[in-house]
Amino acid sequence: MKGFTRYFLIGTSFWVVADWTTAFNPDSERWLSHMPEIWLFYIGYPLVFAFLIYERKWGNGRVFLATLVGAFLVEVIFTGNELLYTFPIMLIGIPIAVSTYGLLTFVPKWIVENKTRQNKRKLILMIIVWVLVSISTFAENIAS
Repeated sequence: MKGFTRYFLIGTSFWVVADWTTAFNPDSERWLSHMPEIWLFYIGYPLVFAFLIYERKWGNGRVFLATLVGAFLVEVIFTGNELLYTFPIMLIGIPIAVSTYGLLTFVPKWIVENKTRQNKRKLILMIIVWVLVSISTFAENIAS
């Protein structure tokens, strides 16, 4: 299977899992209320990055900058995540967002290119951040 297709399939899977766990878990009704529009993110983001990485041949630096732009568009423009533009919580929110979007962008790339071992420390850090955010979301959604 071509790198583009593998990245797209893995990236879409990552988006579904990461978004469910970091934004909606365990509120499936709220998650389903955003259907089918939410699939624009689940499909669109990996599609754009598959294109940039495998068709345009962007290097990691440019992909990282595009990741920052993508995170800004999704979290600030489309979803209005106040944690990213409200001081002082933004000092924690921005690094968490960068880590989460790094997970969504780079881990599928590392899997496709067999580079997960070379990026083990980054991968572990991103997974730890993702798990902590997921636990926090679950606890918050249960309480409300």
